[in-house]
Amino acid sequence: MGAALLVACALGAHPALAQVRLAAAGERTDEKCLADNIYFEAAHEPLDGKLAVAQVTLNRARDAGVSVCSAVYFKAINPRTGKKEAAFSWTLGARWRPKGMDPLLRAWCAELAHEALAGARALPLPDDVRFYHATYIRPRWASQHEMVTRIGRHIFYR
Repeated sequence: MGAALLVACALGAHPALAQVRLAAAGERTDEKCLADNIYFEAAHEPLDGKLAVAQVTLNRARDAGVSVCSAVYFKAINPRTGKKEAAFSWTLGARWRPKGMDPLLRAWCAELAHEALAGARALPLPDDVRFYHATYIRPRWASQHEMVTRIGRHIFYR
């Protein structure tokens, strides 16, 4: 899959990722959860956008001391509204996910997830960036955080 694409991308270690707890045997694998999150959140974003989504996911897992899968599938009930909310909206169910899956893009996201978890891929954001949203929405929480950068169609915050 995309050898020329991968050769064109710089590799680099990211030591902070060593603190992410890997999923225990019998759980979803962290690599698959991260690949799914990259795919459903940023499949059509530029490479840095895919890597930034991976990094936010890994930052959240590390900071909470949980597995990547736990960070991806985190859900809670909003006490103000009584509605179920998720860290990543696509995990709320099929109606939130794009229809169909591009197998080549999914394979690339899986490769990026593998490299990000192994620390073999330079990640584009600081270690304290834990939030993002699409440019076409304005969530209530955005004003409570410091904007760091925009990559593709996502805005990232610490």
